[in-house]
Amino acid sequence: MLTEKEKFEVRGRLWLWESAISECQGILRLLSRNQMEFDTGRPRKRETALDAKFQEFAKQQPDYTPGKIKYSHHKMFFDTNPKEFPCFTDCISITKYGHMLVVVLFCQILNKGNFDEGTVAGNTKHFISTHLNEIVDRLFASKEEKKKFKNFQNQCLNARDQMLGHADGKAFNLNHGEAVSSMKMISSCTDDIDFDYFSNIIESFRIEILKYAEEVSA
Repeated sequence: MLTEKEKFEVRGRLWLWESAISECQGILRLLSRNQMEFDTGRPRKRETALDAKFQEFAKQQPDYTPGKIKYSHHKMFFDTNPKEFPCFTDCISITKYGHMLVVVLFCQILNKGNFDEGTVAGNTKHFISTHLNEIVDRLFASKEEKKKFKNFQNQCLNARDQMLGHADGKAFNLNHGEAVSSMKMISSCTDDIDFDYFSNIIESFRIEILKYAEEVSA
């Protein structure tokens, strides 16, 4: 049996879980709208049209060299002709950064968090395994569904622990070359994560956390 104090602490931590998931949900909705705009083709058309104008501008400069783009020309043109938002590259960047933020927020549930006595329980390994496992058991009926969630969970943890929240040298595949060096971009850590899957289950997951929080602290 939990004491009244412990009930408040457990409920407080679960509310923090729900808050993180709610933020993830808001970001995923924004990313969905971003994708819809991207799919219209308008961002690419805007960027292509502006690039064509820049090429014409560069050709009119006295120090123009065919086949070369000079920084001075680029700066002069885009200082007075900013790209309309969102352009093609904006949409790609929004998706990239949005996915990274979703992973970080989701991992608030999975990573250690300090307690605040009387209000929020510590997010310890024991707390996570006890309460998250119970929520997942209630949310998903089949072993296959639970396995899919566990896979998503592990992918997010790996991305956060190796490249987002920390910089694991091996994860970046950095190579030192004589002329050119190479490394993986940080955003590549989310490439294999199924965010469509998360979008489909996120509302049910959020509601289940709240229902469980009320029940466990009753």
